[in-house]
Amino acid sequence: MIQWKLSTVNRKLNEEKEKLINILPSHLREEFNKEAYISGGCIYSLYNYKEPKDYDFFVHNESFALSLREFFMSLVINDEDDPKEKNIYVVHYGGERIVITKNAISIGKKYQIITKFFGTPAEVVNEFDFKHNMFYHQNDNIETLSDWDFLDSESLVYNEQRARDISGTIIRVHRFCERGMTITNAEVCKMLRKLREIGFTERENEIIENVGSY
Repeated sequence: MIQWKLSTVNRKLNEEKEKLINILPSHLREEFNKEAYISGGCIYSLYNYKEPKDYDFFVHNESFALSLREFFMSLVINDEDDPKEKNIYVVHYGGERIVITKNAISIGKKYQIITKFFGTPAEVVNEFDFKHNMFYHQNDNIETLSDWDFLDSESLVYNEQRARDISGTIIRVHRFCERGMTITNAEVCKMLRKLREIGFTERENEIIENVGSY
């Protein structure tokens, strides 16, 4: 059963990647096809017959992430009254609305290319906060850095290897619970222990102060 469901999810992910590639400019398509992989909650959602909120794409190297960002930033029309150091830029390309931030390039309502984090799945996906999200699609295959059983689980299990944005992880728990997932006190304590170990860094304090955006 799991293999049949995974093959169905795999086909869907191939289709979505192809759609995104066709939106990109021609000079970036071949490299994106080689460089990009999909990871995050979309795989868990599709496996459980739910429509993903979006599809997160990651790339292996920083230089290509910069190439993608530079292309879309080249479409920004500078306005003298508009500060050059804005956090968000909006352009239109290929019939889609493109939102460029310091962290990602969002294309339309479905696709997001993450530019803040890059590297192999072992480097990137291993830093995801919950184990049901630690699956990735690359080279026409779905792989995991956790365990296949998490695809069938509705329980949140914290990834203790994650050592950043612990406050943000805790704050996001309610989102998963609103979608029907559950979490035990033991898993919450794992996050609190990690936060105690790491301490309240500048980034942690920033997350807490901007809690309204989560």
